[in-house]
Amino acid sequence: MAARGQSCHKEREDGGADIRGARRGKLQVELRPTAARTLESVFDMLRNDIAETRVLDLFAGVGSYGVLALRRGADVAVFVDKSREAEKRMKNALAQYHLEDRSVVHCEDVHHFLHNAARFTEPFNVIFADPPYEKIVPAELMEHILDSKLLAPGGLIVFEHSKRQAPPDVVGLRLRKSRVFGDTTVSIWDSMA
Repeated sequence: MAARGQSCHKEREDGGADIRGARRGKLQVELRPTAARTLESVFDMLRNDIAETRVLDLFAGVGSYGVLALRRGADVAVFVDKSREAEKRMKNALAQYHLEDRSVVHCEDVHHFLHNAARFTEPFNVIFADPPYEKIVPAELMEHILDSKLLAPGGLIVFEHSKRQAPPDVVGLRLRKSRVFGDTTVSIWDSMA
């Protein structure tokens, strides 16, 4: 749901206009859902890290990471994406699996969300980030996440990025694993706090 005074935009999270054409005057938004094979592999790697956690899904798109985390036992998931179409699809997926009472959808820019993180009294155990490839510098976004204080001590960040981008070294995080899936790399970092 949109925060008061903020609107959802029909555009990609990076603000780009990668619109896939018009149909009867409606613009099509590229939501970039994560492939099912990638999701299953990531959650196999996280099998002992999801139950009874607080999860944050940044650049959520259709909400694949957060929804699957809830289905695998996370207590609560917060989704962030500025696309109204993404918001609608996330809410539909949450309703399909009866997860609305354990989730919150924020329709706002991820950087704005992180800048206003003080609204949360509890940090998140797992933070998923799936920003538009080639548009976001992974190290900068991860430092922004750490600066927000939203990652719980001992928590982890799961970051999806282009295989052409090496997993960055970030002070305060230790790279646990990095795995390539086609053009995508999923890297998992543990908080050293």
